[in-house]
Amino acid sequence: MAARKTTAADHRAHLALDWAARHGPVSGPLAMATTSMAVASTGALAGMPSGWPLAIGAIGAAAHGIGAGLRKRLSRPSLATRAAGWLLSSGWTSAVIATDPTTWSGKDTWTALAALAAITIGVGGAAYAAEVHEEAVDDARRALQAAMAEAEVAREDWATIDAWMALIRQVSRVPVEFGGGFTRRPNGSGFALEISLPVGVSSDRIASYAQTLAEAARLPSGCLVRIERAGRQGHLILDVDTQDMAALSTRYPVEEAEVPLTINGRVPWAVDRSGHRVELHLREACALIIGPPGSAKTTLLEGIVASFSRCPDVLVWAMDIGKQCADFKHWNRPWLEAQGRVDPPAGTPRPPEDTQPVIDWMATTLVEAEEMLDAMLAIGEQRLTTTRSTKLLEVTSQQPMIFCIIDEGVEMLNYEGRDPLKSRVRTKIVQVIRTLRAMGIRLILTATDGNVSSLGDSAVRKYSPVRVALTATDAEGASVAKLFGRVKGIDIRQLRSKGSGVIGAVTGDPETEIYPTAMRTFLTDATLHREMAIRTRHFRPALEKAAAEAAGNAYAERWSPGNLDRLFGATESESTPAGTKTRQGKIEYRRTLDLPSRASDSDSPKESKQEETPRPKESQPLTDADLAKLLSDLARLPEATEPAPEKPKKQAGPVWLPQAIQAIRESGADGMKVGAIAEIVGLDRKTVRTALRACEELVYRDRGPHSCYVHRDYA
Repeated sequence: MAARKTTAADHRAHLALDWAARHGPVSGPLAMATTSMAVASTGALAGMPSGWPLAIGAIGAAAHGIGAGLRKRLSRPSLATRAAGWLLSSGWTSAVIATDPTTWSGKDTWTALAALAAITIGVGGAAYAAEVHEEAVDDARRALQAAMAEAEVAREDWATIDAWMALIRQVSRVPVEFGGGFTRRPNGSGFALEISLPVGVSSDRIASYAQTLAEAARLPSGCLVRIERAGRQGHLILDVDTQDMAALSTRYPVEEAEVPLTINGRVPWAVDRSGHRVELHLREACALIIGPPGSAKTTLLEGIVASFSRCPDVLVWAMDIGKQCADFKHWNRPWLEAQGRVDPPAGTPRPPEDTQPVIDWMATTLVEAEEMLDAMLAIGEQRLTTTRSTKLLEVTSQQPMIFCIIDEGVEMLNYEGRDPLKSRVRTKIVQVIRTLRAMGIRLILTATDGNVSSLGDSAVRKYSPVRVALTATDAEGASVAKLFGRVKGIDIRQLRSKGSGVIGAVTGDPETEIYPTAMRTFLTDATLHREMAIRTRHFRPALEKAAAEAAGNAYAERWSPGNLDRLFGATESESTPAGTKTRQGKIEYRRTLDLPSRASDSDSPKESKQEETPRPKESQPLTDADLAKLLSDLARLPEATEPAPEKPKKQAGPVWLPQAIQAIRESGADGMKVGAIAEIVGLDRKTVRTALRACEELVYRDRGPHSCYVHRDYA
């Protein structure tokens, strides 16, 4: 016979029986007084030792008052009342027997009776208060367990709920109640608890205790308590970390790459503290990403580009003046390998021939940046003219959205000089942000600081509802304060691991809006761009014909041989002579020098003729006169002087450059990153990078985030 499922009614019946068993018939204060008078009278007449009643009372207080009370799970006030009743009544009885009531006067009798009456009233009042308190505790426990039964909360979670409810009441001094919801995270890193607020207490008041609760619970370093509003007013959700999320990394879901996304829906960018994906609605949103150097902005961009590559209705453009799109080129390398223009890594098969570039256009100079911005404005104007409406453009795979990622855009936005080109680029960036929302063109801007002076225009923040502040190297939390103001419930000091930060999206729609919450970037590796480019090759859209024509020649020729040579030429093998064929028979795309042709290779008959060299006459024996003349001529020659020793050539560049070159040479074919070289010489990366670029002994191996400098002997 199948076991019947326990219901909430069964729980309530069980609790009622339990309460009756714990609160069985107990002698009242009047019975206690009557018993004390009877024992005192009988004991005095029978000659009972006066210490016996007190000893019996002590035993009763320990056994019945405390022992039985603990077994019945009574509260402390009830235990104290029961023990006091035993001790006071037995003490009064012992005192009466010791003073021999047969010798009392009328005054002594009334004094003894008054003392007994006072004890009876005091114990009775305490017993009534204890009973009221006990009933309140029982009611709360009954309601809690009934709510747990209704919510199907596991019995082993009751202890956790009880402990946290008591902790919240102790810290906040607010009598909150269990709201009926409790869920543990699938990865075991924490849990969520729903609480109900009493009338007259606001949710903001409880939310202000988030950091205090985390400290009071003695959570491990890196753990947070976040307090958010629940689905109905008057209820809150406590999201508690029990493990440091720095130890729990979430890899980008490459296995889901073949499942298409859409920019009209949710696009994953990161993961929250619970391990759930933070998915954003980006159809109308520009995004602003702020983080100091070393805070994992590049890793965040890797995850963003990976998600965009799964969208058949999104084209990704990239603009990076400072690093010449070094963090984006590797996304297009599988396409170059598929076309046979570069060789795949050793032991790696060549991608399918239909592989397409993930990054649709790259701008590495200010001139190219202006051309790209002009193309955006022209496409926006063309789409507006075609639709004849300022309403949101319908974004599809035939009419894709354009997302331009401006990496370290602060270099262009904070310019205030007189260079007309830089000024135009800055103005056009702001113009794109302001005017092209409806036409399906948006920007993602990264910067190291969120000040208006750094971004160059307040419109950048005003028109960027999606904001990310990375905090790994921001100990003061300045980025969070500048983007979100004061964020309750998040202790920035606990968000110090690589890729940690705060993300939020202000959309005006409760279904798509994301309240500022702690996040972590996806964990990526060097194979992500290759796998995503191959797996999502069928999702790559093309710009509609009218928009492509509006973009002009700069867009049409973005992948011309000359541009490919300029963008990707430095990544080719430096050991292959320019213009020669590789083992696969493919010509390497490298710049060559026009060298003069050899005479033997010329087709001109004149140049092919060789001058006839006259044959020397037959040698004649030397006479004595000829020998004497030769010796005389030799004697008149001046003496030869030894040439001065050549001074060693001075190494061009800064004084620390030889040390850097030697370190790179010792690293062999693995090479060294700019950051590692900067640590050796004790300078900043920008200074080191500038000097290394001008050094002819070094070769830059462009591999995205794994790019490095290699000595020419090992290139």
